[in-house]
Amino acid sequence: MTKEKLNDFFAAEERSGERKINLLRLVAIAVFFLNELFNFHVLGVVDSRLHMRAVFLLLSWEVYAAAAWYFVNRRGVYGRWMKYVSAGADALFLTLILVLVEGNNGPLVPMYYVLIIESSLRYSRRAIFASAAFSAAGYAAVWYFSFGNPRLVPISTYVAVLQILIMALVGAFAGYVVRKMRGLVLKFAHNLVRRELAESALSRYVSHQVARKILDSPDGGAIMSEGRRTHAAILISDIRGFTPMSEAMGPEELVRLLNLYFSRMVDVVFRHDGTLDKFVGDALIVVFNDPFEQPDAEKRALACAAEMQAEIAAFNREQEAGGKRTLGVGIGVHCGPVVAGNIGSASRMDYTVMGDTVNFTSRLQGKAPAGAVYVSAAVRNKTSGDFSYKDLGRMEFKGYAEPAAVYELLTATR
Repeated sequence: MTKEKLNDFFAAEERSGERKINLLRLVAIAVFFLNELFNFHVLGVVDSRLHMRAVFLLLSWEVYAAAAWYFVNRRGVYGRWMKYVSAGADALFLTLILVLVEGNNGPLVPMYYVLIIESSLRYSRRAIFASAAFSAAGYAAVWYFSFGNPRLVPISTYVAVLQILIMALVGAFAGYVVRKMRGLVLKFAHNLVRRELAESALSRYVSHQVARKILDSPDGGAIMSEGRRTHAAILISDIRGFTPMSEAMGPEELVRLLNLYFSRMVDVVFRHDGTLDKFVGDALIVVFNDPFEQPDAEKRALACAAEMQAEIAAFNREQEAGGKRTLGVGIGVHCGPVVAGNIGSASRMDYTVMGDTVNFTSRLQGKAPAGAVYVSAAVRNKTSGDFSYKDLGRMEFKGYAEPAAVYELLTATR
């Protein structure tokens, strides 16, 4: 998440907090007004002169509160400068009530602290500090006007200074809490973006489920980057007759066809939790049992190969119906030791697997005709109880002195 987006987020939260404050102010003043009426008309404990002043000030404050609620909450009119006006107006009305109603030691004095704490709903340290400054200035005015009034006991300098200092401390503490909250949101957003980017990068190789599993693991940050020797089942597929076909097609048509094909193949691979090594031209290299252990890696690879051939058959039917080109794909599956990890430079690295196992799988795939899945003896021995095969005998492979046994997976579509 960019700094601009975070600023927009906090600006929206500030606006939302102002709406909440407007609503709280509207309700609180109404409660104070009803309490004033109750004290005067029912209990008779308020002087009529002071009562009239209180009613006038509370009604004025309520008019301001109603106007703020209407324009901000109902009409959506808001400027970030309004939070300072709002904080100053509240402190001013509270100060006028305390001075004109001669309540300098009454129960409304703690409302200054409420105004400061309430301002934290705006998620703005400046608004909190402004509210604390307005409150302290308001109480200083109450302190000043407590002198010279024969009906009041003047507020002592010690009490006044102590109250102002406490207001400043409350403002500083509330500002600190909001700063920490903003920092936590920033840290969370930063980590969330990093995780999303990491998951997006990993999703080039594995399914989103496996990507999340990698990121959730204790060593998730290193699991794809560290080189390791491991046992893996390798699946390689390749389009038959691709070179002459590509020469007969326009570049846009060719890219469109390959993207459609690879999109469907990758979906199949991820459904079987295979790891996508790379695309090599028209070839697709898939790894099983890395980066996480899969005890049934060979079985997964064969099930994936069979579904890939079934998906290709369905794809070709759709292509034929639209009068478009069809594809024939041969697949080879082999298992054995590999070296896996991220290979490249400091600026660009890609996951890959290396070793004789990968090389032999490529040779094996090269023998498979369109629609067939050729399997090595190592894979066949590990999966003979789950799949049926046709023994194709021993075949010679370039770069290998001895012929190797080859089997055809019978569940693949021909």
